[in-house]
Amino acid sequence: MTTSIRIGIIGFDHWYAGIPFARRVATEESVSLHALVDRDPGRVAHVAGLTGCARTSTDPASVLDDPDVDAVACFTSVDQSPELCVAAARAGKHIVSVKPLARTLAEADRVVEAVERSGVVFVPSESRHTSPLAKRLTGLLESGRLGELRGGTFAMHSGLPTAWPGSTAGPGWWADPARTAGGGWIDHAVYQLDRMRALFGSPVAEVRGTVANIAHPGLPVEDYGHAVFTLESGAVVTVEDTWIAPAGASSTRAHLVGSRGAVFHSTATGTFGFAAEGGEWTFSALPSDTFDTLDVLVGAVRDGVAPRSTVRTARETLATCLDFYEAARRGR
Repeated sequence: MTTSIRIGIIGFDHWYAGIPFARRVATEESVSLHALVDRDPGRVAHVAGLTGCARTSTDPASVLDDPDVDAVACFTSVDQSPELCVAAARAGKHIVSVKPLARTLAEADRVVEAVERSGVVFVPSESRHTSPLAKRLTGLLESGRLGELRGGTFAMHSGLPTAWPGSTAGPGWWADPARTAGGGWIDHAVYQLDRMRALFGSPVAEVRGTVANIAHPGLPVEDYGHAVFTLESGAVVTVEDTWIAPAGASSTRAHLVGSRGAVFHSTATGTFGFAAEGGEWTFSALPSDTFDTLDVLVGAVRDGVAPRSTVRTARETLATCLDFYEAARRGR
């Protein structure tokens, strides 16, 4: 392998993650943007213009079959991703995968088998372990200042996603039940579940919750979801994610309560708060929670630093999401 990791990007359905990833690859010295692929020639031309990448195609095989490509980043809709990830793994290419990695556990298991058989690196898009916010949280936990985590709340409220930047055509594949595992809840819950697993370090023992269509009653997937997870440790964590926010009012927040301290952070106020046992709340500027998939990929491929979230972690996150939907369907 050359010093620079050559990356091919397939699909920009999930453009919120795919376009920033492509732009960053185009500027980093440790990697090179080898090729861009999307079934829509207009979309791939748009991203090529943003990144300066000269090699474009509408055929994924142009990347999957290219021996000069070291890694594939897949940002297609979820229904297309498993087949592409399996093909990439069989071709010996490292993978950055859209979130969640599949719609069903059967699809996810095919990806797990292919990745583990080939031994390639797999980085799930929902994992953020090296962002400044993630480091602040893990630092407080590992220092003992939080004590044992007893409970937590994660929440994100946003509007409907858009099919493409500037589009007024609606949410597109995000709201198509044939192309994804759910709607407004799973869209962001995958990030929070990955963080819950990393911070609490305890498997889920039970899940309850509800889904609804509050702001968009005609939508074929939910625009509201609220889950309550009881962990084997006894801790209870709630995860609420929605597409019900009005324009300009999107926000993300979390509140973690431990035996020796508590943390609260919110994008609405831009603050990060910590309260130690016997003390008062102190607040500082909110650290960024940027995508770190490229850093994790480079660290794993070039330096041998194992990702904290793997293909099996992504499979477990999907399983937890599907358990929530089943519990909500049964009203338990």
